[in-house]
Amino acid sequence: MDFKKCFVLFFLLTILPWMKISAQTWIVPDEAKTKVSPFIFTKETAEKGQSIYQKNCQSCHGIPRQNNPAKIIPDPGDPAAKKYQSQKDGEMFWKVTSGKTPMPQFQNILSEEERWNVISFVRSFNPEYIQPQPETRAGFSGKIIKLSINYIPDLKKIKVIAMEVTKDKKLIPSQGDKIILSVKRYFGEMQFGDPKITNQSGFALFEAPVDLTGDKEGKIELTARVDDPTGKVGDALAAAILAIGKPNTAPSLIASRAWWSTRKMAPVWVIATFSFAVIIVWGFIFYILLSLRKIRRIDL
Repeated sequence: MDFKKCFVLFFLLTILPWMKISAQTWIVPDEAKTKVSPFIFTKETAEKGQSIYQKNCQSCHGIPRQNNPAKIIPDPGDPAAKKYQSQKDGEMFWKVTSGKTPMPQFQNILSEEERWNVISFVRSFNPEYIQPQPETRAGFSGKIIKLSINYIPDLKKIKVIAMEVTKDKKLIPSQGDKIILSVKRYFGEMQFGDPKITNQSGFALFEAPVDLTGDKEGKIELTARVDDPTGKVGDALAAAILAIGKPNTAPSLIASRAWWSTRKMAPVWVIATFSFAVIIVWGFIFYILLSLRKIRRIDL
């Protein structure tokens, strides 16, 4: 057996399996595993989670119990499967929050409540699931803040209000919080202006956009969140759609063939190159298989 054949065999038997295992490794910090939902899962929270799941998760994970996830690596898995359900709530929440390629990071897309609602929906497929008590195991002693976004037409300013939830479930103004305001764009979120600190009344004012383009009606989607790297403030996120931008009269970005368009509207040369590359890869795979067959015959 010559050196080339030995190398091919070594690559197939060792390197490829290792790459697949490495891609599927997802280590969750121990402190994250103990995190639990701040509220009891109910039929209502599961229904809310279903709507969020269908919009943000179903394209990759598929429909629960139908075992039809997207054909990508690592395998997203069916949320109703036993392997997926064997995780703790904290593990699920950490993965949804932090993300890992190709799964996006949902921390700045979904609020903490929305992420727990998704987990509530996922747990509805497990008849043996027993939810940990939120009051005894949540273990969070920091501030819990609720955010809201309003527009003040007279001042042409965007007002973000931060209210702290006290232990007796009352709302009081939260002062000194660093608020980051972002606007949704085609390829993600763009920070809007500099961060602002909430005043004694619990609100921060941002200048309304002047030249920012929205949809056909001038609507733009804004997201506000508390920037707290210390972890002393619970996840706080608010979203709002306001008609404060310029109406977009330009044709859609996916109306013509372009790099960023849909698969069917990609440039012809890109489709041709990709197809040719796929043929080359499969040809190489068949060449390796034939080489292995010849090696086996030689050994026999």
